[in-house]
Amino acid sequence: MNFDAWLSEAVRRAGAPGAVACAGKEGRTVWQGAYGLKQRVPVQQTTSLDTRYDLASLTKVVATTTAVMLLVEEGLLDLDQPVSRWLPLKGLDRFTLRHCITHTTGLPAYRELKTQVGSPVSMLEQIVRLPLEAAPGTRREYSDFGFMLLGMVVEQATGDRLDYFCGERIFGPLGMQKTGFRPAPDVRQECAPTEQDAWRGRLVQGEVHDENAYAMGGIAGHAGLFSTVTDLARFCEALLGGRMVKPETLQMMIRPQWDFYPWQGLGWWLDPPVDWANGFLFSRNAFGHTGWTGTSIWMDPDTGGFAVLLSNTCHPSRKRRDNGTLRRTFYLGAGLYLAPEQSNVFTAADLMQRDRFSVLRKRRGIGVLTNTAAVTARGTPLKDLLEQFDVPVRMWFSPEHGLRRQAEAGEQVESQRASGVPVVSLYGSQDRPTPEQLRGLDLLVVDLPDVGARYYTYPHTLFACMTACAESGVPVMVLDRPNPLGGDVLEGPVAAGPFSPVCWGPAPVRHGMTLGEAAEWFQAWKKIKGLKLEVRRCGNWRRELTYPQCGLAWQAPSPNLPCPESALAYVGACLLEGTNLNEGRGTDNPFLQFGAPWLDAERLLNQLDPSLYAGFALRPVTYTPRSIPGKAVKPTYLDQSCRGVALEVTDWQQARPFRLFVELLRAIRRIHGDMLAFTSHFDALAGGAEIRQRIITGQSMDDMYDEWERQHAAFDATRPKRYPRTPDLLNGMPALPVS
Repeated sequence: MNFDAWLSEAVRRAGAPGAVACAGKEGRTVWQGAYGLKQRVPVQQTTSLDTRYDLASLTKVVATTTAVMLLVEEGLLDLDQPVSRWLPLKGLDRFTLRHCITHTTGLPAYRELKTQVGSPVSMLEQIVRLPLEAAPGTRREYSDFGFMLLGMVVEQATGDRLDYFCGERIFGPLGMQKTGFRPAPDVRQECAPTEQDAWRGRLVQGEVHDENAYAMGGIAGHAGLFSTVTDLARFCEALLGGRMVKPETLQMMIRPQWDFYPWQGLGWWLDPPVDWANGFLFSRNAFGHTGWTGTSIWMDPDTGGFAVLLSNTCHPSRKRRDNGTLRRTFYLGAGLYLAPEQSNVFTAADLMQRDRFSVLRKRRGIGVLTNTAAVTARGTPLKDLLEQFDVPVRMWFSPEHGLRRQAEAGEQVESQRASGVPVVSLYGSQDRPTPEQLRGLDLLVVDLPDVGARYYTYPHTLFACMTACAESGVPVMVLDRPNPLGGDVLEGPVAAGPFSPVCWGPAPVRHGMTLGEAAEWFQAWKKIKGLKLEVRRCGNWRRELTYPQCGLAWQAPSPNLPCPESALAYVGACLLEGTNLNEGRGTDNPFLQFGAPWLDAERLLNQLDPSLYAGFALRPVTYTPRSIPGKAVKPTYLDQSCRGVALEVTDWQQARPFRLFVELLRAIRRIHGDMLAFTSHFDALAGGAEIRQRIITGQSMDDMYDEWERQHAAFDATRPKRYPRTPDLLNGMPALPVS
């Protein structure tokens, strides 16, 4: 692991003086390093692992949050107590300790009060006078003032000053000998200086940079702590190892506290997107925090991984401060090392929720094409979120299966109403919005959970909406989400037509595009004039990642795809819908088993080359399709015992379901002859007649497979690729062997 190269590249890209960092795995430190300068002026000095950095807002979590939760464990504090229980002043009964520790007090984000206060008491007097900008518990607004109050509450509850309590209960027991508030005069030269401060008339070194904390005497709940990377590594090890607070307390701390802002735990920030400026680890349960001066910590309780990055990016002037570049660069290396084959993927709706869908709330009226499987990373349907945030939805549109996924494949869905808003079905009597339905809308938002196979009708519905919107002058915004099959592997022929809802364009069966990429591809292919198309990217997804690696809970996009494995198998098994085989409908395992009363499953498996089903385990099975309302009312061979084959996905990366099912059909034809029958629907699914004709005549498929590879290369060269692969992320970066 070449962390030294990543650290130096982060410093170079951000233009920082220097930085120190560490990384840990399985709860223990595996690397520490330092690069660059501790200070640039008045003379250059090199930084080192012993350099003490002004942690700024890391004080909130390392000191104050930990102190509060220790007192909660002891029963001395209750997070739902009003602040006035400990600070009995008028106005402090409006919010609780929980509001303070989650930035939901309603207090303003910041006020510069350095010239108006000279002590914690005078700061408290100023806070009491501050008007609330929102009702407590209704909006998350990152604010120092709540943590100032928490620091004072700790002092009132314990009878100790905050720095004494933290030294006795946190830093001392963990051996964090170089951590504390207000460094003594004889160690200030060990501290990395921050800014040349005009207000103080000197270079700030060894004293807190935050002006409000300085005015309070240098000891505050929001800022003032100094530490080294070695000490903070000890803190991470202890917190993850259950030696700081109890494991159940840590779980409480890193649980989302508010549905309207699920990135906020108790003190700690949760589940970080890559594109934000805070740093990240690729884990759904990652938690961390940052400091204004250039400091940050991220931890992953699932793996025991952690990374700490300390810098003084504001030295000698805040004009050079670029914390976002510093953190994104360093934590990319740390994240890929600690979790090389996973990520905490976000839908575009997740990322829009952070600013309360402000872009959509500004519209006069929008239409939304979605269903209830379009959920965020925390499992909330887009429909519910838009209603929660008062987005002006004037019309809902639904694809096949309906808004609530209540209808089986091919079933006509009637229009209805939801929460007083019309719901127009685009599967049945109409497949696109009418001009009348689009009239009065200034945007159509699309969020649909596509499955990555050309048979699936959701892209066709999107494309039809794009055409209708272009004709009516309504912009289209696609809220993207990952392709559950990944974006690297292409399978099957590029369709030649005729095109239909189950064969919507000249793309491979497994097309490798997200719905947003497919929209861009369709706009280019059809040359839609006058359409204003915007694709909002999903976050933290890399093209090689399949659904099990994304940290997302599966929501069946349609009734017969109950799990990600069924969606993978569907790439090949859907061909069976054009035959007289049962494709598993009418059972609990659609597309993961198939059969017929006449099928000799044992003979079939004996004749099949095992190399064809790499990534799958196949076994004989007997089952009876039943009528399941909403899923399969009249499945093939209803109530008849079928002999068949069950599939288990063993390796997503190796699995090639389309070729597997083509070869299964060839083998079934060899064994059973005309007992295997095809319908006209088969050619529509396959994108042409050639596969069926070759199966019937027993011709070799080898030249066809070669032709598909050539088609894939041509398609891949022209399809949109809005998301990187891991090697793309490393492009231009130092090599990082991941192990």
